[in-house]
Amino acid sequence: MRFYRPHSFFALLLTGFVFVSLPLLTALYSSVQVMEDLVQQSAFAVYRSVDRVSNSRHLVELLLDQERKARLYNVLGEPSQLDAVNQIHEQVADILEHFSMGSEDADLLEQLEQLRAMEQYQVAVLNRMTSGPELRKKELEQVLARYRDLNALALNVAQASNQLMISEVEALKEKVRENKQMLAWQTSGLIGFSLLLIALFVVLISKPVAQIDRGIEQLGDGDFQTPIHVSGPKDLEVLGQKLDWLRKRLAQLDREKVKLVAHISHELKTPLSSIKEGAGLLKEEVVGAMNSRQQDVVRILDKNCTKLQKLIENILDFNMAQARKIPLEKKPVRLDAVIDEVVADQRNSIIARRIKLDVQVSKAVVSGDRTQLKTIFDNLLSNAIKFVADEGEISIRMHQEDRKVTVMVEDNGPGIRDQERSRIFSPFYQGKSAKSTVVKGSGLGLAIAKEYVQNHGGSIRLLSSRQGARFAVILPLTS
Repeated sequence: MRFYRPHSFFALLLTGFVFVSLPLLTALYSSVQVMEDLVQQSAFAVYRSVDRVSNSRHLVELLLDQERKARLYNVLGEPSQLDAVNQIHEQVADILEHFSMGSEDADLLEQLEQLRAMEQYQVAVLNRMTSGPELRKKELEQVLARYRDLNALALNVAQASNQLMISEVEALKEKVRENKQMLAWQTSGLIGFSLLLIALFVVLISKPVAQIDRGIEQLGDGDFQTPIHVSGPKDLEVLGQKLDWLRKRLAQLDREKVKLVAHISHELKTPLSSIKEGAGLLKEEVVGAMNSRQQDVVRILDKNCTKLQKLIENILDFNMAQARKIPLEKKPVRLDAVIDEVVADQRNSIIARRIKLDVQVSKAVVSGDRTQLKTIFDNLLSNAIKFVADEGEISIRMHQEDRKVTVMVEDNGPGIRDQERSRIFSPFYQGKSAKSTVVKGSGLGLAIAKEYVQNHGGSIRLLSSRQGARFAVILPLTS
């Protein structure tokens, strides 16, 4: 069941970008909100601390001024001094009221209440003394002496305000630390979630692209049987459907090509057989004796008929190998015996050109088609004989390892150029060195060898060599 199917590849990219960006934007927004809260709390704490410290200092100054006015009243007895004391009392009351409203500390509130009561009692006593002149001066001195306790309490309030400011700063630091840790965990979680979303959308994006890539490679490798399916955005699915249509069309053309080549080859072989039989009759002088010049013409005719017949057979073999229509009658085959048989078939050419052949093979049994296996090594040895110089050297060596047998065919001929190494197994391709040889090939030998090796579940490689060409055929051994 598919929960999401975008209409286009661009829509999938855009959706991925939005979904991946959302957690990061959330983390950014959360960080901004936390920072704004911290800034507001810090500003409020600073303003409140400054206000509290300012009020406490002003309170101390007012109480000292009130004490001076009271003592002047004690010395001078002027009513204006007492009025000044009452005015200061009103200011002190306002400050204490403001102080109490802006504070939540229980100890500080208790000290403020105690300070308010003491200051209010002190002023009340001073005002009552005006209506009792019979009080002695000594008693007034005792009243004024209590200002020391009042000032001491005001200093305690100031110290408590400073201590409260320090406590609020520490609390703010702890709040910052907690928010920092919270943001770190939150950001890590959101980034991790974004990475998961990135991985998810990478899979969603790369999967159809990889399917298209595999489909194109499949067509390039000539596999027209495996259906091509692309799942993802609708536009890529449509592209996959078009690739599958192309696969079916190529498969149809490939079948038609096989039929055409088989038909043409068959049509060519019929008149060729007649020509070859006629040349054979002339060569055997059945219709009469021939002079030397006529015999030369007949030999040329017979030689080219044989060459043309070999070319047609190679085309048929390659065509059927590509079509995978040659049934493999897999039986246990002695690979060393096959190689010995190939060497025996090529013995005349080797002796005629005085080529030094070194064969080192051991008993190795593989499961396969003897005819195809013989064709593989016959083509490799024929190529080596064709390109090596007279009195040259060719070696065939075999070794077995990990349930596989490797056969190396190496010569000391001109070798294969670097720019040609990737094309030598292509059908009908002939390298530069082939143009200088006397015997022209069809360019199908290595292509047929590769197809037959793959039919047997093996591989054929061109290896690096200081001189000449070196091919390695790797085949699985029978269990």
